[in-house]
Amino acid sequence: MSIFIEGTAFPIGEKNVNGWGIPESEVDNAISSLKSSVVRICSRDSPHGCDESEDPKAEIGNIVAAWRDGNLVKTRALITDSTASQKISDKTWKNTWSIYGKAPKVVDGWPIDYKNRSITLVQNPAWGDATWEVAASESGEFGFRTFSEFTLIASQNKEGDFITEELEKKITELSAAKKTCEEQLKEMTVKMDEMDKSSSMQASTIEELKASNEKLTKELGEKTTLVASLEKEKAGSLPMNVIEEKIAAAIAEHDEKKTLSAARAKFVAARKAAHNIDTKDTEFTALSASEFEALAAEQGVKLEAGGPGSGPNPQYPAEPSTKTGFTVGRPDTKKPGEWRND
Repeated sequence: MSIFIEGTAFPIGEKNVNGWGIPESEVDNAISSLKSSVVRICSRDSPHGCDESEDPKAEIGNIVAAWRDGNLVKTRALITDSTASQKISDKTWKNTWSIYGKAPKVVDGWPIDYKNRSITLVQNPAWGDATWEVAASESGEFGFRTFSEFTLIASQNKEGDFITEELEKKITELSAAKKTCEEQLKEMTVKMDEMDKSSSMQASTIEELKASNEKLTKELGEKTTLVASLEKEKAGSLPMNVIEEKIAAAIAEHDEKKTLSAARAKFVAARKAAHNIDTKDTEFTALSASEFEALAAEQGVKLEAGGPGSGPNPQYPAEPSTKTGFTVGRPDTKKPGEWRND
């Protein structure tokens, strides 16, 4: 189980109980390095001992965002360690933390060229404002939502503004795909109603259309759920490239299914016309769209084999033919056992 916690990392221009602080001139350095920091929890006897040794076994997560909010620097952390996530959910640990970093020089308690290394859950924070709260949980207990095959978590940029422009674009694209799916479903429904009324319509064709209708209905439901979820969030995701890849894959899969369905329908029709053979839904399930297209084209060639333009047709006259063409031969009455070709 993963969990997100969020809160104040430190106040700007205020020294902590240890006699040092982050001045205004070091805020950008602190925020930039905080974004690549890990989250740890050390032993109670040495709250920052694992930070000083940079012990990887003490790491329970990592920082995913950091930004300035007035005179405070805030951050969001993803806790990936399942035991730590459970203890946080159970409120076993106090919701306070302290940053740990390094600087080549310190003047009167103010570091120069400060680089943050980690943020550590502690019992007694260096700043009283350094507290955190649970932001989201996979269990859904804290409002964490899961959509389709991937997760969206509200994210902020360095100014603290929600990232919505990219997501709005994806919502528009998905809405368009959803509309197309609805139109196709409507057309399919009308065709099915007309075919059901026709006594000449074969049952196998109706079943194929019903199967296509069920697929479109399922795809429409999935897209409707995804669009509704995205519209509710109206926020960016962490990371945005994951959302783009998932949405692109979903759209590509939808287009591939449409292409495959159309190619198979063409093959079924060509096979019926060429050999008067009905094709069941359970047949030819492993072929690709290009293979269906090739097979459909092959059925069309077979329909023309031996027709006009393929060469002279054999003739079987009882007497020699005087017309253009040829004969297959006939017995020579004057030469037993031989054939005449005139």
